[in-house]
Amino acid sequence: MSELAITDKLDWAEFAQLYWDRRPVLIRGVQPPPFVAEEVFAAAVGAQEAEYGGQRAPTAQFTIERTVHGGNDLLLPAAADRTFDQYEARLKPVLDDRGYALIVSVLHAFDREMWQRERQFFASLWEQVGLPLTGAITTMFHGNYDNSPVGVHKDRFATFMFGLRERKRMRFWAERPWTDPVSTVVDYQRFLPTSFAVEVEPGDLLYWPSSYYHVGENCGPTPATSVNIGVPRDEHKVEYELEDLLADLDPRLLMAAGERLKVLAEGIEAPATVEVPASGELSGRLPAAFEQALRNCRELSLHQRVEEVSRHRWEAGGFWPRP
Repeated sequence: MSELAITDKLDWAEFAQLYWDRRPVLIRGVQPPPFVAEEVFAAAVGAQEAEYGGQRAPTAQFTIERTVHGGNDLLLPAAADRTFDQYEARLKPVLDDRGYALIVSVLHAFDREMWQRERQFFASLWEQVGLPLTGAITTMFHGNYDNSPVGVHKDRFATFMFGLRERKRMRFWAERPWTDPVSTVVDYQRFLPTSFAVEVEPGDLLYWPSSYYHVGENCGPTPATSVNIGVPRDEHKVEYELEDLLADLDPRLLMAAGERLKVLAEGIEAPATVEVPASGELSGRLPAAFEQALRNCRELSLHQRVEEVSRHRWEAGGFWPRP
């Protein structure tokens, strides 16, 4: 029996009561649409052209038949392409009919009109379920791949998928279909009998909770495009909150893990190691490195920083970083 609900009406109060964190639902023909193709393509181009501190922002992943091709700008959308159709026409002789997947993350940070549209569209949902603490993520998926390069997997995000161009199939499992100690499975044919699937057409909005295992599949050889909104629900870590409080909030730092908490280590030379005595009782004195980290925190005026981050979150409407 399919666990999918299908409706042609979007009512956020009803959605929160019946579907949020409960079961997938497909909402047909959403009006007004939260995304339009022209803005999405412009944002995908802007993501490739953006620089932060003289460095390119690592927002795009291009895969050809499960092989990641990094650093090849010729495969990525450019301003000269102007539209998805022209971009696909340029790629066709290069790829020789091989399946490909283009994934662009942090998409809302590169087009203000699209960001405004997202904020308005989801504002009524946040009134029902609360504003995401660390912000929702926006990701574009484009290509004619047989299935998602990562295979069947589970995210820590509840996901809204908006069909933008062509049809796309999403396949679900309410529980993990395998017993092996792995987090993803690329070859999943043997698990098909316990799955259910739905085809998403342009203009449709599909939601699934974070508890569902899933994989995306193309419905034909023509490249399909969708935009996903991920709302963090599971495996939330205090580290994510610290990143916002202790690091400058700009896309480069948010996407470069090695830079995020560097501010805490400023001026610290001693290794942060603690010798535990046989009694198991620690000394009442902090190691030198921890003392310095604590001084750094105090100098950051965290109370003021909390107010600043909270204000940014509300102003962004759940979608940070802002364009």
